Parts: sequence; structure tokens; C-alpha cells
Amino acid sequence: VEEEERSRSFMVFGLQEAKDENLHVKVNELLLELNQKPKIEVCRIGSGPKKTTDKTVGRPVKVTVKSSTVVQEVLKRAKQLKDCEKYSKVFIAPDRSAEQREEHKKLVTELKKKIVDEPNKRHFIKGNSVHSVDK
Repeated sequence: VEEEERSRSFMVFGLQEAKDENLHVKVNELLLELNQKPKIEVCRIGSGPKKTTDKTVGRPVKVTVKSSTVVQEVLKRAKQLKDCEKYSKVFIAPDRSAEQREEHKKLVTELKKKIVDEPNKRHFIKGNSVHSVDK
């Protein structure tokens, strides 16, 4: 049941947080940027905004939709956000369990090591392993 719930959810990081924000509208605007308009349920995760040295970083937002197909489509299009000035610092990731987050963290560490060790290749994570190809 929990796995099914996670397959219908994704996380949004880097979305600015305001005191009287309408989170539903914010996330809908973000998804419209990706040409998506699903029915959504949204909630902030955590106890309060984190303060960094110069600004407040918004807490992650969990977005739940009707089907896992919508999640896959949003995740596929998420890289388009870096080209949009308003959302260039926002990124979207799958909703992962604690074990999955730990596993992914190890993969990212391995990826970073390969980037340093083999700078003449392109490295990426696909299917729970790190792959390398010639540039």
C-alpha cells in the first residue's frame, strides 16, 4: 500500500515558502510550466523553513496525483525547469522511502567519484546503477 502511494507522489524541492502562501496554486503554476495540469494534493514536509546564511529555503513539497503515469510524465519533463528563470532553482524527484533515499545517496556518491576519476566520459544514474559513456 505504501509503495503504491509513493508511486503516485513526487517531491518538489527549492520552491520558495511564504507565510500566507497558496501552495496549491504555486504547484499548479509549476506544473503548467511543464505542460501538465493534473488534479493534485499538496503539503509541505517538515516543521518549518530552514534558514541559511542569506535566505530562507522552503521545505520540500509532497505532491500526490491520481496515477503513477502522471508522476512519470512530470519526472520526464522536470529537467525543463532549469531553462525557466522562475523555476531554475526548483527540482522534482520521485517520492522515495528512507531505504531508497540511502541507496540513491550511495549512487550519487559513486557518480561524483567517477566524474572526478574519469572526466573524459559522461556519467549518469540509470536503473539503480552508475553508467559511463564516451563524450
